[in-house]
Amino acid sequence: MARLVRVLCIVAYFLAAKACVPPDCDNVDCGTCGNACCILNVTIPLPPAKVYEAMVASFKEGGADKRYTFVGSYDMTSDKIAAKYTMESIHMTKVEHYNDTQYFVIYENSMETSTVRAFSISQIYGAYCDYGQNYKNIVGYVKGLGVKYQLAPVMGCPPKKD
Repeated sequence: MARLVRVLCIVAYFLAAKACVPPDCDNVDCGTCGNACCILNVTIPLPPAKVYEAMVASFKEGGADKRYTFVGSYDMTSDKIAAKYTMESIHMTKVEHYNDTQYFVIYENSMETSTVRAFSISQIYGAYCDYGQNYKNIVGYVKGLGVKYQLAPVMGCPPKKD
């Protein structure tokens, strides 16, 4: 019996080592996009240009945890479409150093409010369940902007059931 307990403890240790590091790890996704992913709408009480400037500046500094890499962005303000800006980043997880990709689209709600459609997906093949990491990639980044925001789930990363 003692051997079984030791084996279970070792297995639990290695599973925990691959898990998302709290906080913000409760919204676990399992295979919504084939791999684990998360899509959230983030409403921010700022016009799109201000949101874009804040996000680019933060990405260039590595985000709040310094593990985001800014891939690029595109300004669509001259197009006659609802989306005003798009951008892409890569976030490296803290424990295992896996990379996840994020895509952001900034929409104008009004002159004073924007919605950011935020998408994060695990890059490694077979990352069926993410321990909440894709949700954390989005929420941790948005918290680091230091602005007021509201989250609305779109797909994947469902809230933890009590």
